[in-house]
Amino acid sequence: MTREPVLPSCEILTIGTELLLGRIPDTNSAFLARRLARIGVRVRFRTAVGDRALDMEETLERALERCDLVLVTGGLGPTRDDLTRETVANLAGVELVFREDLMAQIEALFRKIGYRMPENNRRQAYVPEGSLAVPNPVGTAPGFVTEIRGTPVVCLPGVPRELAHLMETWGIPWIRERFGLEDSRILTRVLHVVGMGESKVDALLGDLMGEGRNPEVALLASEGEIQVQVTAHGPDREDAVAALEREVRRRLGRKIYAADDETLEGAIRDLMQGRGLSLAVVETFTAGRLALRLHDLGDDVLRGSLVLPDRESVVRWLGTEPPPDMEGSARRLALAMRDRSGAGLGLAVVGSTGGGDGGDAMQGVVVLEGSGMSRSFAWEAGGPPGMLRRRGAVIGLNTLRIALLESNGP
Repeated sequence: MTREPVLPSCEILTIGTELLLGRIPDTNSAFLARRLARIGVRVRFRTAVGDRALDMEETLERALERCDLVLVTGGLGPTRDDLTRETVANLAGVELVFREDLMAQIEALFRKIGYRMPENNRRQAYVPEGSLAVPNPVGTAPGFVTEIRGTPVVCLPGVPRELAHLMETWGIPWIRERFGLEDSRILTRVLHVVGMGESKVDALLGDLMGEGRNPEVALLASEGEIQVQVTAHGPDREDAVAALEREVRRRLGRKIYAADDETLEGAIRDLMQGRGLSLAVVETFTAGRLALRLHDLGDDVLRGSLVLPDRESVVRWLGTEPPPDMEGSARRLALAMRDRSGAGLGLAVVGSTGGGDGGDAMQGVVVLEGSGMSRSFAWEAGGPPGMLRRRGAVIGLNTLRIALLESNGP
């Protein structure tokens, strides 16, 4: 029996107090995790730490104890709070050494952009003694690799553009060679589920999940949808992922609307364009969030959109009082929007919010009318207003998707 290759483990360590304060989003960790997964490196931990030497040293020491590779991003700038070089050197038990070749490249970059180099940029030409230096042709922060007790610590700049360039041109090839990963790649397929909660998806797929499986299934919940991630590694990864994906699709059926980078609105576009349909949307409490997701699909799909934030604006636009019940009001709006825009379909998302025991609560209804389709869906939910509006937009889009799937079309 052929044994599966052991995948190297990695901890991604992002440096910067600004990350902990929420001033900037940590896009680097997500980029690195995706990129490493493609070549067969299993990211076990993603850690952020501020610009404090003791915290950095403790965090790096823990990463060295539990992973085969540590990838550090940030803390390589020219200022006194950029401490990655010093921290790695201290743990390795070596001094920082000045590299003339790195200094020459940094100076050349300043000359190219027409600026005089500040003296403190000389700090960026220092790396821990014995390290492999990684020149940075697109920035002033070179990277380096230092082996500490047999574990490579790869340090790259925190500027996303510079990080991506060095990772693609140098980092990926180096890591592949260091760990012999040419024949041990991970393959991942992400299936997007809407209209079903996490607990329900877990109940349907629970027997396929569990640590150590290959292939394996994992769930990721977000507002309005669940992501089902199917992952396999080894020489037969394509067949394994395909077989498990077929089983997941069999169990979840139409609740799966797309895969990988596909979107809910993209799935709707394909269904509508295949039948030559167009749509117009009117919204109340969702404040245009549904239409915003459709606007990039083109005028041939979305003919018009309208936000009516309160009952008075609904009355003015209709020219009459709507029916007293929410579903009747939504149906009147959907029909009027369809007729006034000349679209084949009219979609209305109507709701009201108010206080509840757990905070804000709302009642909502979505109605679709036109082209032989008549569909409505009502729901109740609680939570912050912004979340309720985003969820309402997703419910409206999914109601449209289901109606399109179930209709034979014109």
